[in-house]
Amino acid sequence: MLTQFAMGRLEEQLDKYDEWADRFEDLPLYFMTFHGQQSIRTVIDTMQHAVYVYDICHVVIDNLQFMMGHEQLSTDRIAAQDYIVGAFRKFATDSSCHVTLVIHPRKEDDDKELQTASIFGSAKVSGL
Repeated sequence: MLTQFAMGRLEEQLDKYDEWADRFEDLPLYFMTFHGQQSIRTVIDTMQHAVYVYDICHVVIDNLQFMMGHEQLSTDRIAAQDYIVGAFRKFATDSSCHVTLVIHPRKEDDDKELQTASIFGSAKVSGL
């Protein structure tokens, strides 16, 4: 996030790191107090409330797999993933609020490159 905020790679400009870190520290950050699986409706409602009350313009969801839980079968997971991503897209459009969705790939051997199938065995959300 700091790299995006600074609009450049700070590891290549270490003399500017403190300045950008101080500016980033001044940003108002709000955190949802959710932990574990949540309904998408609850998450979207909370995000809409934050847009209204705090006038936020960026939400980070970390992470999709944890939010979805492990209850669904693999075929249901793809449909659930599509539904959730669609709900986040609609929220972003309707509220003019940017959404960053963190998706962690499954663990792979160190010598194996990550593939689109490393995300739930599906490439559905990787093409966004």
